[in-house]
Amino acid sequence: MDFNEMIGNIFMLGLPSSVLDDVGKDVLAAVRPGSVILFSRNVVDREQVARFIEEITNFLGYKPLIAIDQEGGIVTRLKKGFTVSPGAMALAATGDPHSAYLAGKVLGQEMKAVGIDWNLAPVVDINNNPLNPAIGIRSFSGNADVVITYASQFAAGLEKSGVLTCLKHFPGNGRVHVDPHLDMPSLDISREALFRNEMLPFLSIPAPSWMPTHIYVPALQSRREAVTVSREVLTGLVRDKLKYKGLLVSDDLNMGGVANFHRADDLAVETLAAGMDMISFCDNPEKQLMAASAVAGKVANDEVFAERVRQASARVKTMFSLRDKAEGSRSPLVDFKANRRKMDFISLKSVRLVKNEEEAVPLCSVDHVFTMRSSRLVLIEEGSEGIPAVASRAAEELSCPLSIYERTITDAEAAVLKRQAEGTSNLIFTENAHLEPSLVRFIEDLARISDRLVLVALRNPYDTDIAGVKNGIASYGYTAAQQEGVMRLLLPGAFEEGCV
Repeated sequence: MDFNEMIGNIFMLGLPSSVLDDVGKDVLAAVRPGSVILFSRNVVDREQVARFIEEITNFLGYKPLIAIDQEGGIVTRLKKGFTVSPGAMALAATGDPHSAYLAGKVLGQEMKAVGIDWNLAPVVDINNNPLNPAIGIRSFSGNADVVITYASQFAAGLEKSGVLTCLKHFPGNGRVHVDPHLDMPSLDISREALFRNEMLPFLSIPAPSWMPTHIYVPALQSRREAVTVSREVLTGLVRDKLKYKGLLVSDDLNMGGVANFHRADDLAVETLAAGMDMISFCDNPEKQLMAASAVAGKVANDEVFAERVRQASARVKTMFSLRDKAEGSRSPLVDFKANRRKMDFISLKSVRLVKNEEEAVPLCSVDHVFTMRSSRLVLIEEGSEGIPAVASRAAEELSCPLSIYERTITDAEAAVLKRQAEGTSNLIFTENAHLEPSLVRFIEDLARISDRLVLVALRNPYDTDIAGVKNGIASYGYTAAQQEGVMRLLLPGAFEEGCV
């Protein structure tokens, strides 16, 4: 293997658009990466994705590992023409680990059908901090045993379909208060607690790759720096102590957790020197080329570093071999309609009535429906931008007004809505309201002044724990099927006889 191939192998690159344009071609030609990762910007529909991967393969003269973050739920890159899975916490909410297996198998079949080899999933973070802004329903649970049970099944389903897996985010990102996309979190717990909790899924679930993330762990590190660039963690812990033999692929090196502290060229070299095997630059062609040039220069002038890159490249080659041997094959014969039926059943099963102290659900009547305005396309009803479709539908079925509030709410805005709600029966739809103090206050007041209040948490279920909420539904996400599940709980018979 020549130096250029060796250096290219250790890069995972994102491309700028859904076509292989000149910018993308220039980056591919210069780096010749071992992996290309797809994002929503690269995806139009099923046929386009297959063509795009074929174009990349033909242009390079070899097929790189085609990777994607297809976790399900809020991290879903493949939508149009594909089956959309509920996310991790929703799968666990079904109470049936086989749901996670089926979801992984369906996603894997459809990825493999268009040429995707490697899913950067499952998430095995233990969501033991409800205020965590980055994980939440992407995690199966706040309990390590539940995470291990469901993540194992999800991974097994992917592997059954011939798709490689990746456990993330090492050593565990569920407890922190800062999103590593924006800055570097600190996980300040003891080494013993790490091994008893955060790291248990990594030690319990076989997988060919792990993704270390941009987090500082004082119990493991003598310097304040991200695990991503820590030789103490990547080499001293992962390789020497844990004896992990698989590939270590970095979280995106453009994220604030590391990019706030390092230039792209320095970061590429430091991450590899610390023990990473594949470094990911998911956008920004200028940084991608700068990083590749820096690695090439270091390899040419530092034999110790060159040997480290040889070792990393060999692990990437092992991933190629695993890809080529993987059970399952690319096939256009996947029954997408049957897959959607299976996934819809799982989605409906995941929606839960978590509180019904006043026996308010199913609803007989409601005076007002309140909903937040969302920017997420999956929630948008035609002609009503930013309004969850389920909220509009509920207001229509109940023949009552629909009032909209923003992600933060002023005292004056809250006062107007509370005047509408006082002494009446109300239904409110939320999305992570528990993270916004102004919304927590508003909902606490709403619960106090309403004759009866039902809250539907469309994302994290922790909104149902806001003080005063006695009746709550958790959907753990907002796919179309999950929204249908909410409606079935709220209005199972659409005011059938006997509802008074």
